Amino acid sequence: MRRIIFAAALAALVLGGCSAENGGEKLKICTSFYAMYDFASEIGGDRVEIKNLVPNGAEPHEWEPTIGAMISLENADIFIYNGLGMEDFADKVKSSAGEGLVYVEASEGCDILYGNEEEHGREHEEDEEEERSHGISDADPHVWLYPYNALKEAENICEAFCLCDVKNEDYYRENLRVFEEKIIALDEAYKEGLKDVKSRDIVVSHGAYGYICEAYGLNQSAVEGMSGNSDPSPRKVREIYDYIRENNIDCIFYESLTGSRTAAAISEDLGISLYPITAYEGLNAQQEKEGLDYFDIMYNNLESFKKGLG
Repeated sequence: MRRIIFAAALAALVLGGCSAENGGEKLKICTSFYAMYDFASEIGGDRVEIKNLVPNGAEPHEWEPTIGAMISLENADIFIYNGLGMEDFADKVKSSAGEGLVYVEASEGCDILYGNEEEHGREHEEDEEEERSHGISDADPHVWLYPYNALKEAENICEAFCLCDVKNEDYYRENLRVFEEKIIALDEAYKEGLKDVKSRDIVVSHGAYGYICEAYGLNQSAVEGMSGNSDPSPRKVREIYDYIRENNIDCIFYESLTGSRTAAAISEDLGISLYPITAYEGLNAQQEKEGLDYFDIMYNNLESFKKGLG
């Protein structure tokens, strides 16, 4: 099975796998879910055709590829996915798609958080040997929520595009340069916006924000786990109630894509506010209508954090 190793992508080119190198007008790209689609669109611009597999509103952790999705993959040059266990269907795609398909595991080379998501953002140290012992099942896959990880994913995508479509290399690299400038500004906005908040403890409905917490000095406690697809146990709910009371927390941040009945119930019961944030696994109907991209979403998240944390 080929992981995202650019030598493999280059080998695919030698075998004649990419349509742009074989006289095709545009690279044909399939992406796993919306964040990957957005990054590919930012880098590929009008030189690529992109089909996103997981529809908006669906949960990437649970989605299974349809016959139509497999047909799209058969006709594609490149399949871009996040990796780190985010897309359970990725292995099925690899075992079923044609040999000419180039696989880009976009999270390759990103800084990865491991372990319980509630530890992310709190001080903890691990030596190199312990870190190497972690597996994919122990990794937090939501790497793109840290701006410089998003940049690394865009770089990986750009390299694949340049390998498969040499004649447009300068175009892709210029788009990457613009993307990097926006990432630098986003990171600075988070540093400035969160440096003086009154509280650094956040309660979220979906435990996907460890990278933001780690980067900007927040502490995350989650009602639901990193996958966001399971109801919390009664014990977990009690722990959240205790955590809110002990830390004088006056709001919960809920996932705007899927919502959270448990978070809403806790909010109503304790008389605390709800603020929307999103892990950008997809867009809800309103966000899709407005045409929001990664940077819009991340700045919206920042505004919610600033309001909720004072």
